Amino acid sequence: MTTETIIIVTYVLIFLLISFLVIQHLSEKNKESKKKKIKTLAEEFEGQKVLIDGKLNEDYSKIKEILKRFNVEVQHKMSTKTGILITGKNPDDFVVEEAKSFGTKIYSEASFLELYYAPKFMLKSKLKSMQRATVKVKI
Repeated sequence: MTTETIIIVTYVLIFLLISFLVIQHLSEKNKESKKKKIKTLAEEFEGQKVLIDGKLNEDYSKIKEILKRFNVEVQHKMSTKTGILITGKNPDDFVVEEAKSFGTKIYSEASFLELYYAPKFMLKSKLKSMQRATVKVKI
């Protein structure tokens, strides 16, 4: 092999290595973006077990009717299977603490209704407990 051939092979190998690393990097970004999928309110609540606690501004039956549209089972007490807690005014502190310990998502009544009535909304999937839900409007 001549010196020129060795140099060309070396350049080709370096090019292939850089291409491989770039593809790996792009693949990792694609996986991360799939993990950060933004959910709609319907996807968030679909099939969940929901507990409503505290004094509501809206009629309880109206909130319950909205939840039924999402194929939700409304519970009467907190359990480890409760996926979402909707709190009104003055919720029971014990229920809220229990929900946090179970990893239950917590929404205030106001934030739940804002999300429900917002046009074409998307829900950010990683909300902290008792943080007000945010709305991303598609135009």
